[in-house]
Amino acid sequence: RAAMAPTSPRAKKGQVAAPAGYGAIPSGPNAQADELGDGSFQQYLETFGMKMESDPYRLDIAKFILVALIVAGNFVHPFAQLGNKVACVLENFVSIINVPAYVLLTGYMSATTNKTRRRYIIAHLLIPYLIVQSIYLAVYIGLYWNNSFRSHPNGVDRKPGMFTDNWTPQPHFNGLSMMTPVMDNWYLLALVGWTMWRPYATELRRTVIVHVVFGCLIGFSPLERFMSIHRTIATMPYFLFGHMLRRNKVFIPPAATNAMKAAAAFVLCVIFAACVVAVYAFGWRSNGVWEQQVSYHVTWETKYRWGPLIQLFAYLTTTITSVAFFALIPPASKAGVRDLSSDEGHKGVYQNSKEKDVVQIGGSKYTVGSPDDVEEELGAAGDPLLVRGRRKRDAAERDQIKPDELGGGKNWSAIYYLRVSKWGSRSLCPLIFNFLFMILLEVCTYYNDTWTRGNNSTWITVHCVISLFLGFAVATALSTRPACMFFGWILCPPINNDWIFEDVDVATLEDPGTEL
Repeated sequence: RAAMAPTSPRAKKGQVAAPAGYGAIPSGPNAQADELGDGSFQQYLETFGMKMESDPYRLDIAKFILVALIVAGNFVHPFAQLGNKVACVLENFVSIINVPAYVLLTGYMSATTNKTRRRYIIAHLLIPYLIVQSIYLAVYIGLYWNNSFRSHPNGVDRKPGMFTDNWTPQPHFNGLSMMTPVMDNWYLLALVGWTMWRPYATELRRTVIVHVVFGCLIGFSPLERFMSIHRTIATMPYFLFGHMLRRNKVFIPPAATNAMKAAAAFVLCVIFAACVVAVYAFGWRSNGVWEQQVSYHVTWETKYRWGPLIQLFAYLTTTITSVAFFALIPPASKAGVRDLSSDEGHKGVYQNSKEKDVVQIGGSKYTVGSPDDVEEELGAAGDPLLVRGRRKRDAAERDQIKPDELGGGKNWSAIYYLRVSKWGSRSLCPLIFNFLFMILLEVCTYYNDTWTRGNNSTWITVHCVISLFLGFAVATALSTRPACMFFGWILCPPINNDWIFEDVDVATLEDPGTEL
């Protein structure tokens, strides 16, 4: 085995440092990979151009784009359910990219599990899920399971629970409604499942292949949306693939030459063309094969026996598309970002910690936004939205200045790059709360024409395209600091460990045994 990884330069003096590779947050664009041993799996991966991803800004850019695609797909979904062909093409295309690549990236950012991270699962995943799910159910049931909340468009008989014509986002209104995630709430439950199962999954040889088999078989299960179990298992291969990339300290690199960029763009164009052909030539409408949350009996009906082969094809297609997508994400160095690891003057204090920004999780206090305490302990930021502080080594927009030989002045490419990167670091907010904006738009009659216009009329098509760009705008707005400050206390609740967590580490207690 390779020698122990060097410690992170961000660890505080006098404290045990987190490893710079497996399980640690990337330290910056200037970080160097470890020496490779001959014949190592890491060396094998590098023969394909992979290398350690040490650019956290690039990862954040990818997160923002992927979440924006998810939100845009949600805004287009009512028109796809109506049967509009343009909407079906757009929804299928973004569905091939967004969720698989985002789950892969989630797996790459995951870290080894310890007591603090187990408590993080409770404080920042399970409890926020219960809060957000309760809010959505209260709003949705009050509006859409009560037909009298407003007059029906043109006297259309709206069935209970219908959001727009032919679409019911929350089809279950019973005692199990809390266990059926509303819209993108599935991600919170799935992340719990991925994180809890990962230590066991990594004990298996060729674990990604094994879980591809599980993913192909889960389609025969009737579980579907219950507790997001179906989707958690179906997307587990992407999560484990990303995690194994992190474990071997490699990631999909940006395209280094114009030919490589053209090849990646060509792959995406072929996928888009295939979506066009499938919709217009073969009448394909559903994106269920890419969403992976319903059984084969629902997606394929009488042809459900072909489900595993089709799912295997979906895994192959989405993996190739994800690789092409990540290859087109440029590194921070391309925009000329000045990194704080260099000695080129970073002005002023870039970490402003106040007493109110100190949170208590599991018996320990952490400074919100501090990577020395929060990120390297939790594997993901203890302040996932990074709004009350920012990562200690993050570059500052005010320091992005062109070199004198290039004329000096502000480097706007670097400034815009960092701004989008900040939005990406807060991607959880638009992912979870975009449906609130859709509800607001629907109440304001934005989607009324789905009941009154023809599914492929010019009006519906134009409205679909407008909704696509509106989705991008909402994703951007929900990624800004004010929006994340407003919603942040729901996703990052101020948990008091005294009445939630044990005062001692129960894992260290001796087993008292069983009395006869």
